[in-house]
Amino acid sequence: MKKNLLVSAVIGLILVACADNSENFTVAAKSLCSCMKQTGNADDESMLKVNLGVCLLDAGVDLKDPQMSKAVEAECSELKAGFDDYVKSL
Repeated sequence: MKKNLLVSAVIGLILVACADNSENFTVAAKSLCSCMKQTGNADDESMLKVNLGVCLLDAGVDLKDPQMSKAVEAECSELKAGFDDYVKSL
């Protein structure tokens, strides 16, 4: 009985971990876009990276996941190129 319960719990955790969390990427992208509007989309590449870094401190998602890039493009396409360059530098 305990063994079956343990197996069920492990399978449940695996399913939760592998669940589609695209909503998390959308939330993180919206937060990034909002933050960047407040800090300003600096024309200087180094300031852009600093602002992106500050705005992404508490993103809570894997920034290198392609879903994040897609979410940034959907929410604020003007930041996609800068975001992609920033992620490559990580």
